[in-house]
Amino acid sequence: MGLFQRLADPFVLRALRADHPTRLGRSLLLLTVRGTRTGREFTLPVQYVRENGTIWVIPGHAEGKTWWRNLRSDAPVRVHVEGTDLTGTGRAISGDVDPEEVVRGLRVYLRRFPAAARAVGIKADASEDALRSAAALSVLVRIQTERGEAPPPM
Repeated sequence: MGLFQRLADPFVLRALRADHPTRLGRSLLLLTVRGTRTGREFTLPVQYVRENGTIWVIPGHAEGKTWWRNLRSDAPVRVHVEGTDLTGTGRAISGDVDPEEVVRGLRVYLRRFPAAARAVGIKADASEDALRSAAALSVLVRIQTERGEAPPPM
């Protein structure tokens, strides 16, 4: 984790936990994950996109992050989004295991955040072939909220 992120995270966490929605809450949520070995819970701000009862997260620089590895199989998670607490099941999906699901998640994600295309190594207006190539090397986290609940509309 970089110095800026270590300094900024406490402020971002506080802003996202506020009772009233903030502009940050339109693109960031708080994700609580339990470590598979330690059992310790940790909460982090992540950029997200939703599609009905599904929330998609792209772990930025996934190769250097460890939190998403706790979700290699279905695991309970909590999210706090726009003042609402939800529970659900999170799963990290890699393109080498389930390329079609990663392509689906990338499409939804890039529709909302075209600039994120650079993070997965493609252009915002990339071809379907480029999207599939990027998906093969990507990891996405899919969160299915309980009873199909979705965060409140933006």
